[in-house]
Amino acid sequence: MTERTIILPPGPPGGDPAANYRLTMMVPKRRYLSYLRERWWVVMLCLALLISATVAYETVRTPKYTSFAEIYMSGNVQLNVGSFFSEESLTYFGTQIELLKSARLQGAAMEKAGIVIPPGEDNPYKIEVVQPLKTSILQLQATGPDPALTQRFLQELVDGYLAYKRVTRLSTSTDVLNLLKDELADKAAVLQTNQDALADFQRSNTVAVLEEQAKSAGLYLSEINIDLAKTRLDLKLLDEGPTNAGAGLPALNATNPISESAFPAGTNPAATADMAKTDEASFDSVRLDLAVMLGNHEDKVRAMGSHNYEQEVGRLQRLLAIMLADKQTRLQEQRTRLQDRIAAYEAAIPVQESNILSINERLAQCQRLKDSVAREQNYYEHMLGTLETVDLGKNVQQEQLSTLQAATTPAPEKRYLPVRIAVAVLAGLFLSLGIVFAWYLLDDRFVSYHDLRDQFGENFLGLVPQIKVPRAKPWSVLLENGDARPAYMESYRHLRSALLLSSFGDHRPQVLLFTSASAGEGKTTIAINLARLLARSGLRVVLVDADGHGGGMGRLLGNLDQPGVLDYLRGEATAQDIVHPTAIERLLLVPGGTHNDASEGLFLRPHLAVLIRELRENSDFVILDGAPILASDAAALLVPHADAVVLVTRPFYSRSRLVRQALDMLYQRQARHVSLIFNRARPDDLAGHYAANGLTAAVRNGKSGKI
Repeated sequence: MTERTIILPPGPPGGDPAANYRLTMMVPKRRYLSYLRERWWVVMLCLALLISATVAYETVRTPKYTSFAEIYMSGNVQLNVGSFFSEESLTYFGTQIELLKSARLQGAAMEKAGIVIPPGEDNPYKIEVVQPLKTSILQLQATGPDPALTQRFLQELVDGYLAYKRVTRLSTSTDVLNLLKDELADKAAVLQTNQDALADFQRSNTVAVLEEQAKSAGLYLSEINIDLAKTRLDLKLLDEGPTNAGAGLPALNATNPISESAFPAGTNPAATADMAKTDEASFDSVRLDLAVMLGNHEDKVRAMGSHNYEQEVGRLQRLLAIMLADKQTRLQEQRTRLQDRIAAYEAAIPVQESNILSINERLAQCQRLKDSVAREQNYYEHMLGTLETVDLGKNVQQEQLSTLQAATTPAPEKRYLPVRIAVAVLAGLFLSLGIVFAWYLLDDRFVSYHDLRDQFGENFLGLVPQIKVPRAKPWSVLLENGDARPAYMESYRHLRSALLLSSFGDHRPQVLLFTSASAGEGKTTIAINLARLLARSGLRVVLVDADGHGGGMGRLLGNLDQPGVLDYLRGEATAQDIVHPTAIERLLLVPGGTHNDASEGLFLRPHLAVLIRELRENSDFVILDGAPILASDAAALLVPHADAVVLVTRPFYSRSRLVRQALDMLYQRQARHVSLIFNRARPDDLAGHYAANGLTAAVRNGKSGKI
């Protein structure tokens, strides 16, 4: 990413009409291909280095020869494992490969082959061992500088490996047999111990009885849980029934009889299921009689008399109270019995659960003993079968090794030079592109005209093509009448048209200040050529050397040891004394003048404004060749006196950061109009601007040097 500056329209009415408002934003960095074309030599250098290194390595390195051999492993190679991908099989073959590559066997083979390696030098003879997929073959490859010694070394290694395996096989056969016997005896003892433990358990525990006990205990526990749930439900229904059965007994009051609703309702049939039906009927009959007596109070009093009526009502009330009290007593007794049953069930459940767990644990112990006996029995029978298959006259199930392919005649190693060169070319391309890209990311210099336009919104006057100029003749960069560089000439004509026809406000600029961010960007060349071209066009032009320390105008126009700007500002010369004619009609020159100890701060004196005003009155254009804006404060002091400032930039030289600082300084010094010129433009930037034939002629002209 990089920064982009946009020039905003002038401010509202009443503000400074010449003020510039600038907005800076971030935009993607572009033109990597242009940067790559400029750095083509990095690509060529990387390619040349890698290809040269590859060819040199292939030329000077010692040739190598390769011999092959194969070993076949038959018999019980897989160690009773049915898959070549099992861990045991891979371990076996890996062991054999490492054995062949061991220093002991290789050292013995080299000694028998007559190979002597001087102390301190690396061993040039290398061994590679591989196992082809799903085979019992080991392939060996020996590489070395001497073909005869390489073949002999490989054959001695194969023979030494086979001899070593025969010796180790004989020495380990008896050990393997003894090991099998000891292991079998140990397994027999373990099996006997497990069988005894199972027999002891079965003597004290009958498995069938334990299973029946577990089943019976489970059923009993289930029944207890069901009864407990039923009892809790009965208690809940009993608690939810009427609890005020004895309340609401009617009082003896003839003037205010009690209605039937004042008596308690019937009891819940589910809660009083154990109450006798006859008692229930008697209770209902007494309550009904009392209700009738109270409901027909007046009739009963007339029929029975007041005294008899009251006695009968009292008798019925006392009888009803006795029956209600008895009923409450029976309900309380029933609740107590249900609570006792619930407590008994809750106390019995943990006992039954503990009993069931104990029975299950003994059954599990029995099953574990049976499994252990079966496992040890199987392993014992397997080892016994293995021991019975051992032929004591032979080796104990070991592999049989043989040479499938003796060491072949060594063949020279293929160099694959074209392939290596192709790889070097690809590596060189990737390396060079990476270097250029990293360089491009770190380098903030302008690559092309488009970079300048993308990053800055200032007015763009035009661009000047790059030409070749002899170093001994730097003045050949100046335009002459009938110049043979059409594209070069045309670029300055475009600059002239831009100055004369472009919009710079209400008036055409008369005083132009040419400057740059740093030295060497071509501002003096452009200022002189533009002044010469304007003068040849019939305009009166004054060219002022305001870069007293630069000396660029002196190198191009010759010795300028004449009174100039500095002499005028010190008061040592008049305006007429410092203006000198040139070989071009209508072009006047004001040199920089002479330097001395009194030259400090001359551009701050009011004489500078007077000089600029006098030059304005007698010319159409005043072109000031100022110093680089970041290198000297003199150029910044000239900014307020100029109608327009032209900042010259150069590809692969001008840095974006410095140009941005230069523009900020110009605006801080009240620059009214700032324009940009792109000097030394490449052919890609000139496409569509000038004629192709003119560009070709400009490029071909000259011997050396770039301006």
